Amino acid sequence: MKTKLLLSFFSLFSSISSLADDWPAFGGPDRNQVSLEKGLRADWGDEEPERLWSMDVGLGYSAVVEVKGKAYTQGYSSGKNTLFCVDAETGKLLWTHQYPCEKAPKYFQGGSRSTPAISDGILYLNSHEGDFYALDAANGKILWTKNLVKDFQGRRPDWGFSGSPLCVAGMVIFQTGSEKGSLVALDAKSGEERWRAGSDEAAYSSPMLRTYGKEEILVFNGFGLVSHRLSDGAELKKYQHKTRYGINATQPIDLGPSVLVSSAYGKGSALVDLERRRPRALWESSSFSCQMASLVSSGDYAYGIEGQAGGREDQARLFCLEIKKGKKRWEKKGFGLGTVLLVENRLVILSDRGELTLAEANHYNFRELARFQILSGKENWTPPTYANGRMHCRSSQGKWVCLKMGIQSAVIQGEGAD
Repeated sequence: MKTKLLLSFFSLFSSISSLADDWPAFGGPDRNQVSLEKGLRADWGDEEPERLWSMDVGLGYSAVVEVKGKAYTQGYSSGKNTLFCVDAETGKLLWTHQYPCEKAPKYFQGGSRSTPAISDGILYLNSHEGDFYALDAANGKILWTKNLVKDFQGRRPDWGFSGSPLCVAGMVIFQTGSEKGSLVALDAKSGEERWRAGSDEAAYSSPMLRTYGKEEILVFNGFGLVSHRLSDGAELKKYQHKTRYGINATQPIDLGPSVLVSSAYGKGSALVDLERRRPRALWESSSFSCQMASLVSSGDYAYGIEGQAGGREDQARLFCLEIKKGKKRWEKKGFGLGTVLLVENRLVILSDRGELTLAEANHYNFRELARFQILSGKENWTPPTYANGRMHCRSSQGKWVCLKMGIQSAVIQGEGAD
Protein backbone atom coordinates (compact mmCIF):
# COMPACT_ATOMS: atom_id res chain seq x y z
CA MET A 1 0.00 0.00 0.00
CA LYS A 2 2.83 2.38 0.85
CA THR A 3 4.47 1.69 -2.52
CA LYS A 4 1.21 2.38 -4.32
CA LEU A 5 0.72 5.61 -2.39
CA LEU A 6 4.27 6.79 -3.12
CA LEU A 7 3.91 6.05 -6.83
CA SER A 8 0.63 7.99 -6.86
CA PHE A 9 2.33 10.89 -5.08
CA PHE A 10 5.27 11.08 -7.47
CA SER A 11 2.98 10.76 -10.48
CA LEU A 12 0.85 13.62 -9.18
CA PHE A 13 3.91 15.72 -8.29
CA SER A 14 5.29 15.20 -11.79
CA SER A 15 2.02 16.21 -13.44
CA ILE A 16 1.72 19.31 -11.24
CA SER A 17 5.32 20.32 -11.97
CA SER A 18 4.67 20.04 -15.70
CA LEU A 19 1.90 22.60 -15.36
CA ALA A 20 4.31 25.27 -14.10
CA ASP A 21 6.69 27.46 -16.04
CA ASP A 22 9.35 30.10 -15.44
CA TRP A 23 9.18 33.67 -16.75
CA PRO A 24 12.79 34.58 -17.68
CA ALA A 25 12.39 37.97 -19.41
CA PHE A 26 9.96 40.76 -20.21
CA GLY A 27 6.83 39.27 -21.76
CA GLY A 28 7.69 35.71 -20.74
CA PRO A 29 9.54 32.92 -22.58
CA ASP A 30 8.41 34.14 -26.04
CA ARG A 31 8.06 37.86 -25.21
CA ASN A 32 4.37 37.79 -26.16
CA GLN A 33 2.78 38.27 -22.70
CA VAL A 34 1.38 34.74 -22.97
CA SER A 35 1.70 31.93 -20.41
CA LEU A 36 0.89 28.34 -21.34
CA GLU A 37 1.00 27.32 -17.68
CA LYS A 38 -2.09 25.46 -16.57
CA GLY A 39 -3.92 25.82 -13.28
CA LEU A 40 -4.77 29.52 -12.99
CA ARG A 41 -7.75 29.63 -10.66
CA ALA A 42 -10.72 31.55 -12.06
CA ASP A 43 -13.63 30.65 -9.73
CA TRP A 44 -12.96 32.86 -6.71
CA GLY A 45 -16.49 33.68 -5.56
CA ASP A 46 -16.19 35.88 -2.45
CA GLU A 47 -12.60 34.77 -1.81
CA GLU A 48 -9.46 36.69 -2.69
CA PRO A 49 -6.02 35.37 -3.62
CA GLU A 50 -3.62 34.72 -0.77
CA ARG A 51 -0.90 37.35 -0.52
CA LEU A 52 2.23 35.29 -0.13
CA TRP A 53 4.37 38.36 0.57
CA SER A 54 4.98 42.00 -0.40
CA MET A 55 7.91 44.41 -0.29
CA ASP A 56 8.95 47.90 -1.41
CA VAL A 57 11.51 48.10 -4.22
CA GLY A 58 11.50 51.77 -5.24
CA LEU A 59 10.07 53.82 -8.10
CA GLY A 60 9.83 52.48 -11.60
CA TYR A 61 8.41 50.16 -14.21
CA SER A 62 10.72 47.16 -14.33
CA ALA A 63 8.59 44.03 -14.54
CA VAL A 64 9.29 40.88 -12.52
CA VAL A 65 11.09 37.79 -13.80
CA GLU A 66 11.05 34.42 -12.05
CA VAL A 67 13.50 31.58 -12.70
CA LYS A 68 14.32 28.47 -10.64
CA GLY A 69 12.52 29.63 -7.51
CA LYS A 70 13.99 33.13 -7.48
CA ALA A 71 12.27 36.37 -8.54
CA TYR A 72 13.90 39.63 -9.61
CA THR A 73 13.01 43.25 -10.35
CA GLN A 74 14.64 46.67 -10.03
CA GLY A 75 13.57 50.04 -8.63
CA TYR A 76 14.88 53.54 -7.96
CA SER A 77 15.52 55.28 -4.64
CA SER A 78 17.90 58.03 -3.43
CA GLY A 79 19.96 58.36 -6.58
CA LYS A 80 20.40 54.62 -7.18
CA ASN A 81 18.73 51.76 -8.97
CA THR A 82 18.60 48.52 -6.99
CA LEU A 83 18.09 45.06 -8.41
CA PHE A 84 16.38 42.76 -5.89
CA CYS A 85 16.64 38.97 -5.86
CA VAL A 86 14.19 37.19 -3.55
CA ASP A 87 12.94 33.70 -2.82
CA ALA A 88 9.83 33.57 -5.00
CA GLU A 89 7.77 31.56 -2.49
CA THR A 90 8.60 33.45 0.71
CA GLY A 91 9.83 36.88 -0.43
CA LYS A 92 13.03 36.47 1.58
CA LEU A 93 15.68 38.86 0.28
CA LEU A 94 18.64 36.89 -1.08
CA TRP A 95 20.83 39.65 -2.55
CA THR A 96 20.78 43.11 -4.13
CA HIS A 97 22.83 44.95 -6.73
CA GLN A 98 22.95 48.76 -6.59
CA TYR A 99 24.34 51.28 -9.06
CA PRO A 100 24.09 55.10 -9.41
CA CYS A 101 21.26 56.23 -11.69
CA GLU A 102 19.16 59.33 -12.20
CA LYS A 103 15.45 59.34 -11.46
CA ALA A 104 14.94 61.00 -14.87
CA PRO A 105 11.27 62.03 -14.68
CA LYS A 106 9.73 63.46 -17.85
CA TYR A 107 5.94 63.94 -17.78
CA PHE A 108 5.88 61.00 -15.36
CA GLN A 109 7.52 60.23 -12.01
CA GLY A 110 10.60 58.45 -13.37
CA GLY A 111 12.49 55.52 -11.90
CA SER A 112 13.62 52.20 -13.33
CA ARG A 113 12.46 51.19 -16.81
CA SER A 114 14.11 48.03 -18.08
CA THR A 115 13.25 44.47 -17.03
CA PRO A 116 16.16 42.06 -16.44
CA ALA A 117 16.56 38.86 -18.46
CA ILE A 118 18.05 35.53 -17.31
CA SER A 119 19.66 32.73 -19.30
CA ASP A 120 21.99 29.88 -18.25
CA GLY A 121 22.45 31.28 -14.76
CA ILE A 122 23.38 34.81 -15.87
CA LEU A 123 21.19 37.86 -15.31
CA TYR A 124 21.45 40.75 -17.79
CA LEU A 125 20.39 44.21 -16.70
CA ASN A 126 20.50 47.66 -18.25
CA SER A 127 19.66 51.07 -16.85
CA HIS A 128 17.77 53.83 -18.64
CA GLU A 129 21.06 55.76 -18.72
CA GLY A 130 22.92 52.98 -20.51
CA ASP A 131 24.82 50.99 -17.88
CA PHE A 132 24.71 47.27 -18.70
CA TYR A 133 25.54 44.44 -16.29
CA ALA A 134 25.97 40.69 -16.53
CA LEU A 135 25.51 39.21 -13.04
CA ASP A 136 25.61 35.76 -11.55
CA ALA A 137 21.89 35.10 -11.01
CA ALA A 138 22.61 33.03 -7.89
CA ASN A 139 24.55 35.63 -5.90
CA GLY A 140 24.69 38.94 -7.82
CA LYS A 141 28.42 38.81 -8.55
CA ILE A 142 29.38 41.10 -11.46
CA LEU A 143 30.70 39.03 -14.38
CA TRP A 144 31.21 41.88 -16.88
CA THR A 145 29.86 45.35 -17.65
CA LYS A 146 29.32 47.66 -20.63
CA ASN A 147 27.87 51.09 -21.28
CA LEU A 148 25.55 51.50 -24.26
CA VAL A 149 26.59 55.10 -24.90
CA LYS A 150 30.35 54.96 -24.24
CA ASP A 151 31.09 51.51 -25.64
CA PHE A 152 28.71 51.45 -28.61
CA GLN A 153 28.10 55.16 -29.37
CA GLY A 154 24.49 54.63 -28.43
CA ARG A 155 21.79 57.30 -28.59
CA ARG A 156 19.65 57.41 -25.48
CA PRO A 157 15.91 57.69 -26.26
CA ASP A 158 14.01 60.60 -24.66
CA TRP A 159 12.63 58.36 -21.91
CA GLY A 160 15.76 56.25 -21.54
CA PHE A 161 16.80 52.75 -22.58
CA SER A 162 13.86 50.55 -21.65
CA GLY A 163 14.06 47.28 -23.57
CA SER A 164 14.77 43.95 -21.92
CA PRO A 165 17.85 42.16 -23.35
CA LEU A 166 17.24 39.14 -25.60
CA CYS A 167 19.19 35.96 -24.76
CA VAL A 168 19.49 33.48 -27.62
CA ALA A 169 22.09 31.23 -29.31
CA GLY A 170 24.79 32.05 -26.77
CA MET A 171 24.33 35.79 -27.31
CA VAL A 172 22.74 38.70 -25.47
CA ILE A 173 21.16 41.24 -27.83
CA PHE A 174 19.93 44.78 -27.15
CA GLN A 175 19.18 48.14 -28.78
CA THR A 176 21.73 50.96 -28.57
CA GLY A 177 20.21 53.33 -31.15
CA SER A 178 23.70 53.97 -32.54
CA GLU A 179 24.09 55.11 -36.13
CA LYS A 180 26.95 52.57 -36.29
CA GLY A 181 25.02 49.58 -35.05
CA SER A 182 21.63 50.22 -33.50
CA LEU A 183 21.29 46.54 -32.56
CA VAL A 184 24.24 44.82 -30.86
CA ALA A 185 24.94 41.18 -30.02
CA LEU A 186 27.54 40.19 -27.41
CA ASP A 187 28.84 36.82 -26.35
CA ALA A 188 26.60 35.95 -23.41
CA LYS A 189 29.43 34.68 -21.19
CA SER A 190 32.37 36.96 -22.04
CA GLY A 191 30.68 40.16 -23.24
CA GLU A 192 32.80 40.16 -26.41
CA GLU A 193 31.10 41.67 -29.45
CA ARG A 194 29.63 39.20 -31.96
CA TRP A 195 28.03 41.70 -34.35
CA ARG A 196 26.31 45.06 -34.65
CA ALA A 197 23.86 46.19 -37.34
CA GLY A 198 21.37 48.88 -38.30
CA SER A 199 21.33 52.64 -37.79
CA ASP A 200 17.83 53.44 -36.48
CA GLU A 201 17.18 55.18 -33.18
CA ALA A 202 16.17 52.95 -30.30
CA ALA A 203 12.62 52.88 -29.04
CA TYR A 204 11.13 51.24 -25.93
CA SER A 205 10.19 47.76 -27.13
CA SER A 206 12.37 44.69 -26.52
CA PRO A 207 14.02 42.69 -29.33
CA MET A 208 12.45 39.26 -29.81
CA LEU A 209 13.12 36.04 -31.67
CA ARG A 210 10.62 35.10 -34.35
CA THR A 211 8.63 32.13 -33.13
CA TYR A 212 7.78 30.51 -36.46
CA GLY A 213 10.97 28.62 -37.24
CA LYS A 214 12.96 31.46 -38.76
CA GLU A 215 16.38 32.45 -37.47
CA GLU A 216 15.35 36.09 -37.29
CA ILE A 217 15.07 38.83 -34.69
CA LEU A 218 12.24 41.37 -34.70
CA VAL A 219 12.87 44.90 -33.43
CA PHE A 220 10.23 47.61 -33.07
CA ASN A 221 12.45 50.69 -33.03
CA GLY A 222 12.17 54.41 -33.79
CA PHE A 223 11.81 53.70 -37.52
CA GLY A 224 9.28 50.91 -37.20
CA LEU A 225 9.46 47.14 -37.63
CA VAL A 226 12.83 45.67 -38.63
CA SER A 227 13.87 42.02 -38.99
CA HIS A 228 17.51 41.00 -38.55
CA ARG A 229 19.27 37.73 -39.34
CA LEU A 230 20.22 36.06 -36.07
CA SER A 231 23.62 34.78 -37.16
CA ASP A 232 25.19 38.11 -38.18
CA GLY A 233 22.57 40.81 -37.53
CA ALA A 234 22.08 41.72 -41.19
CA GLU A 235 18.90 43.69 -41.82
CA LEU A 236 16.42 41.62 -43.82
CA LYS A 237 13.14 43.56 -43.96
CA LYS A 238 11.98 47.01 -42.84
CA TYR A 239 8.51 48.52 -42.47
CA GLN A 240 8.16 52.17 -41.52
CA HIS A 241 5.84 52.81 -38.57
CA LYS A 242 6.98 56.07 -37.04
CA THR A 243 5.17 57.57 -34.09
CA ARG A 244 5.12 61.07 -32.65
CA TYR A 245 7.81 61.37 -29.95
CA GLY A 246 9.33 58.08 -31.15
CA ILE A 247 7.16 56.04 -28.80
CA ASN A 248 7.11 52.53 -30.24
CA ALA A 249 6.88 50.67 -26.95
CA THR A 250 4.70 47.59 -27.39
CA GLN A 251 5.85 44.12 -28.41
CA PRO A 252 5.04 43.00 -31.98
CA ILE A 253 2.93 39.86 -32.37
CA ASP A 254 4.58 37.35 -34.70
CA LEU A 255 1.89 35.54 -36.68
CA GLY A 256 4.12 33.70 -39.13
CA PRO A 257 4.01 35.44 -42.52
CA SER A 258 2.64 38.60 -40.91
CA VAL A 259 3.40 40.67 -37.80
CA LEU A 260 0.97 42.87 -35.86
CA VAL A 261 2.33 46.15 -34.46
CA SER A 262 0.64 48.95 -32.52
CA SER A 263 1.48 52.45 -31.27
CA ALA A 264 -0.45 55.40 -29.89
CA TYR A 265 -0.46 59.14 -30.69
CA GLY A 266 -2.69 58.73 -33.73
CA LYS A 267 -0.58 56.07 -35.45
CA GLY A 268 -2.49 52.96 -34.43
CA SER A 269 -1.99 49.38 -35.57
CA ALA A 270 -0.85 47.64 -38.74
CA LEU A 271 -0.81 44.02 -39.86
CA VAL A 272 2.46 43.82 -41.77
CA ASP A 273 3.11 41.24 -44.48
CA LEU A 274 6.77 40.26 -44.03
CA GLU A 275 6.78 37.64 -46.79
CA ARG A 276 7.03 40.22 -49.54
CA ARG A 277 10.39 41.56 -50.67
CA ARG A 278 9.14 44.99 -49.61
CA PRO A 279 6.86 44.57 -46.60
CA ARG A 280 3.47 46.24 -46.78
CA ALA A 281 0.47 46.61 -44.51
CA LEU A 282 -2.44 44.27 -45.11
CA TRP A 283 -4.44 46.80 -43.15
CA GLU A 284 -3.81 49.88 -40.99
CA SER A 285 -6.11 51.46 -38.42
CA SER A 286 -5.86 54.28 -35.92
CA SER A 287 -8.66 52.61 -33.93
CA PHE A 288 -6.24 50.29 -32.12
CA SER A 289 -3.69 52.65 -30.63
CA CYS A 290 -1.78 50.93 -27.84
CA GLN A 291 0.78 53.21 -26.18
CA MET A 292 2.52 50.96 -23.65
CA ALA A 293 0.51 47.78 -23.08
CA SER A 294 1.30 45.05 -25.61
CA LEU A 295 -1.46 43.16 -27.37
CA VAL A 296 -1.89 39.44 -26.70
CA SER A 297 -3.22 37.00 -29.29
CA SER A 298 -5.34 33.87 -29.04
CA GLY A 299 -6.18 32.15 -32.30
CA ASP A 300 -7.59 34.63 -34.79
CA TYR A 301 -8.08 37.35 -32.18
CA ALA A 302 -6.00 39.81 -30.19
CA TYR A 303 -6.78 41.69 -26.99
CA GLY A 304 -5.29 44.98 -25.86
CA ILE A 305 -5.86 48.42 -24.35
CA GLU A 306 -6.05 51.45 -26.61
CA GLY A 307 -5.32 54.90 -25.20
CA GLN A 308 -2.48 57.17 -24.20
CA ALA A 309 -1.19 59.15 -21.24
CA GLY A 310 -1.63 62.89 -20.98
CA GLY A 311 -5.04 63.54 -19.42
CA ARG A 312 -7.09 61.12 -21.52
CA GLU A 313 -6.47 57.95 -19.56
CA ASP A 314 -10.14 57.67 -18.63
CA GLN A 315 -10.97 57.24 -22.31
CA ALA A 316 -8.83 54.11 -22.63
CA ARG A 317 -10.60 50.89 -23.60
CA LEU A 318 -9.92 47.19 -23.48
CA PHE A 319 -10.80 45.71 -26.88
CA CYS A 320 -10.95 42.52 -28.90
CA LEU A 321 -9.57 42.64 -32.44
CA GLU A 322 -10.26 40.21 -35.27
CA ILE A 323 -6.72 40.15 -36.60
CA LYS A 324 -7.11 39.28 -40.28
CA LYS A 325 -9.92 41.75 -40.88
CA GLY A 326 -8.70 44.56 -38.62
CA LYS A 327 -12.18 44.63 -37.11
CA LYS A 328 -13.09 45.43 -33.51
CA ARG A 329 -15.38 42.81 -31.96
CA TRP A 330 -16.01 44.49 -28.60
CA GLU A 331 -14.62 47.08 -26.20
CA LYS A 332 -14.83 47.75 -22.46
CA LYS A 333 -13.89 50.85 -20.45
CA GLY A 334 -12.70 50.92 -16.86
CA PHE A 335 -9.07 49.75 -16.90
CA GLY A 336 -7.28 52.99 -17.75
CA LEU A 337 -3.86 52.48 -19.30
CA GLY A 338 -3.59 49.02 -17.85
CA THR A 339 -1.84 45.90 -19.10
CA VAL A 340 -2.94 42.49 -20.35
CA LEU A 341 -1.60 38.93 -20.03
CA LEU A 342 -3.02 35.76 -21.53
CA VAL A 343 -2.84 32.68 -19.28
CA GLU A 344 -4.29 29.64 -21.04
CA ASN A 345 -7.66 30.98 -22.18
CA ARG A 346 -7.95 33.71 -19.52
CA LEU A 347 -7.18 37.40 -19.77
CA VAL A 348 -5.35 38.85 -16.76
CA ILE A 349 -5.83 42.63 -16.75
CA LEU A 350 -4.08 44.95 -14.30
CA SER A 351 -5.61 48.43 -14.40
CA ASP A 352 -3.49 51.55 -14.02
CA ARG A 353 -5.16 51.98 -10.59
CA GLY A 354 -4.02 48.55 -9.41
CA GLU A 355 -7.15 46.47 -9.87
CA LEU A 356 -6.56 42.90 -11.10
CA THR A 357 -9.32 41.40 -13.28
CA LEU A 358 -9.68 37.90 -14.71
CA ALA A 359 -11.83 37.55 -17.82
CA GLU A 360 -12.50 35.07 -20.59
CA ALA A 361 -10.50 35.39 -23.79
CA ASN A 362 -13.80 35.50 -25.63
CA HIS A 363 -14.26 37.25 -28.99
CA TYR A 364 -18.05 37.43 -28.66
CA ASN A 365 -18.21 39.71 -25.62
CA PHE A 366 -16.41 40.74 -22.43
CA ARG A 367 -17.10 38.30 -19.59
CA GLU A 368 -15.52 39.06 -16.22
CA LEU A 369 -14.66 36.18 -13.91
CA ALA A 370 -13.11 37.89 -10.87
CA ARG A 371 -11.78 41.26 -9.72
CA PHE A 372 -9.46 42.25 -6.85
CA GLN A 373 -7.86 45.50 -5.67
CA ILE A 374 -4.16 44.62 -5.42
CA LEU A 375 -2.14 47.84 -5.69
CA SER A 376 -2.69 51.48 -4.77
CA GLY A 377 -1.70 54.63 -6.61
CA LYS A 378 -1.88 55.43 -10.30
CA GLU A 379 0.23 55.07 -13.45
CA ASN A 380 0.61 51.36 -12.76
CA TRP A 381 1.79 50.51 -16.27
CA THR A 382 3.92 47.45 -15.49
CA PRO A 383 2.42 44.14 -16.67
CA PRO A 384 2.05 41.40 -14.06
CA THR A 385 4.10 38.21 -14.24
CA TYR A 386 2.58 34.74 -13.84
CA ALA A 387 4.95 31.89 -13.06
CA ASN A 388 4.62 28.65 -11.08
CA GLY A 389 1.18 29.57 -9.79
CA ARG A 390 2.36 32.97 -8.52
CA MET A 391 1.12 36.33 -9.82
CA HIS A 392 3.65 39.14 -9.33
CA CYS A 393 2.20 42.67 -9.45
CA ARG A 394 4.32 45.79 -9.09
CA SER A 395 3.16 49.40 -8.69
CA SER A 396 4.82 52.51 -10.09
CA GLN A 397 5.56 53.55 -6.48
CA GLY A 398 7.47 50.32 -5.91
CA LYS A 399 5.08 48.02 -4.03
CA TRP A 400 5.76 44.42 -5.13
CA VAL A 401 2.97 41.99 -4.25
CA CYS A 402 3.10 38.24 -4.84
CA LEU A 403 -0.24 36.38 -4.98
CA LYS A 404 -0.99 32.66 -4.93
CA MET A 405 -3.34 32.18 -7.89
CA GLY A 406 -2.48 28.75 -9.27
CA ILE A 407 -3.96 25.40 -8.32
CA GLN A 408 -0.78 23.51 -7.48
CA SER A 409 -1.82 21.08 -4.79
CA ALA A 410 -4.19 18.17 -4.49
CA VAL A 411 -5.32 15.69 -1.89
CA ILE A 412 -4.06 12.14 -2.37
CA GLN A 413 -6.50 9.61 -1.11
CA GLY A 414 -5.67 5.98 -0.34
CA GLU A 415 -7.56 2.97 0.87
CA GLY A 416 -6.59 2.63 4.52
CA ALA A 417 -3.01 2.48 5.79
CA ASP A 418 -0.47 -0.17 6.62
